[in-house]
Amino acid sequence: MNEKTVIQIMKSEGIDLVASLPCDKNKCFTSLLHESFDTIDLTREEDGVGICAGAVLSGKKPLLSIQSSGLGNMLNAIMSLTIVYELPLPVLASWRGMDDEKIEAQIPFNRSLPKLLGVYGIPYRIFSEKSDLNMIGEVIRGAYEQNKPYVALILPNCWAETIPKIDYPNRSFSSDSSCPNHTGVLEMKRADAISLIAASVGEDEVLISNIGIPSKELFASGDRDLNFYMLGSYTQASSIGFGCSIGTKKKIYVIDGDGSLLGTSVLPVIASANPPNLTIIALDNGTFGSTGNQINAAYHTADLGLMAAGAGISHVIRAFSKKELENALSLETEGTKLIHVPIFPGNTNVPNIPLSPLEIKNRFKKALFRL
Repeated sequence: MNEKTVIQIMKSEGIDLVASLPCDKNKCFTSLLHESFDTIDLTREEDGVGICAGAVLSGKKPLLSIQSSGLGNMLNAIMSLTIVYELPLPVLASWRGMDDEKIEAQIPFNRSLPKLLGVYGIPYRIFSEKSDLNMIGEVIRGAYEQNKPYVALILPNCWAETIPKIDYPNRSFSSDSSCPNHTGVLEMKRADAISLIAASVGEDEVLISNIGIPSKELFASGDRDLNFYMLGSYTQASSIGFGCSIGTKKKIYVIDGDGSLLGTSVLPVIASANPPNLTIIALDNGTFGSTGNQINAAYHTADLGLMAAGAGISHVIRAFSKKELENALSLETEGTKLIHVPIFPGNTNVPNIPLSPLEIKNRFKKALFRL
């Protein structure tokens, strides 16, 4: 198996720590990382730059495994930390946006990556075939011998299509008066909650959905002109909703996720402005759902409801059942509302959205100003 080849090379090169944020195209490799190394599960790629820098300073030999779009999030940290301090940083990047890429939002940044890395003087090597993976050691050695970042751009066809089995233990949630309905039994998957949300939103109300499968599930539940489907831009759903709430008095509903919310610092900013027409629905399955349902920090330790309350969101409600979610959606509040909805992991088999980004934008704006 190609993934096992890379794992063995990493071991032979002395890698003893991996910081990882998964990609849909390297699910099996991500699973093997956890079996083979001490692995830090990231929610934002640039955090991995700092973690790897600190690990190197303390005598470890780390590696960073990400999706290639994350290099855009990491660039300033790489240049101001890794480059300036002459620190090694081998990066294995699952290279999206190439060949038969189905998601248009992956293309603009990723297809220009070699040129961008060249502009900033960051060494890279392209891996186009499965046999190329035998040369991963050159990237690792290059980073550590030259004390600089070195990027492996790995095309999806290099990886196997095996979907690893993940065991999901029971979850529990903290008891705190700042987050009502703090205990309960999980009843829904994401598609169940999205279907209910789609049916509950009024004709002239706005619905913004997170990237990946959540947007596909919303489209399948009921397409409408005032749905804004995100096709890219990890962590930006609540930010888009917040910005939209500033420009209109219409009610704005955001379908966000645990991975996205863990990777952003926008909640304190929203809480400070406290727009009364904004509701954030945090569908929390404790996993990175669109990349293979890998468990993240929300599954065991991070409590999104308490995090939102700590950020200053004025109304935080926990909803486990369909009835509780219906009640929370209908509740009128004087400020921003965040509904924390713990759900089971799992995706439905839904097709890609047959609309281009421009079609989504243009019909959304037309509907927003018409109603």
